Amino acid sequence: MNEFSNIGQEGTFLGHVGGIEWKEDADGVRTRLTVRPEHVNPNGTTHGGLLLTLLDLTLGIEAERSLGDGLLGHPITIQLSSSMIGAASLGETIEGSARVTAQTRTMTFVTGEIVSGERVLTTASAVFRNPRNQPR
Repeated sequence: MNEFSNIGQEGTFLGHVGGIEWKEDADGVRTRLTVRPEHVNPNGTTHGGLLLTLLDLTLGIEAERSLGDGLLGHPITIQLSSSMIGAASLGETIEGSARVTAQTRTMTFVTGEIVSGERVLTTASAVFRNPRNQPR
């Protein structure tokens, strides 16, 4: 997958958020979103909940990608810690990235960030409960 494509979550919370795209490349998973009116707070900048949603999604997809095929379900967020450093304005494109820092049989540890161009907006670390593997 070289180009960004729609996350494909119509009818779910992520579909309600809208505009989220993703791609997978050699460096891992990337997500992006162009900030629309429904994504901003009364100050006219990205709502913190939007940034956390995009981080949780990005880190979770990377956790799942690292586990490979044959899973029963998806990783479940156990813990998510973040630092809000900046915000994006209406019309800006923001992009998320993540990397796995450690993995056990039951847990995956991931860090990531949301940027707008060269500006870091939000950083996070998370712990995910791994889904079970399908019986062979």
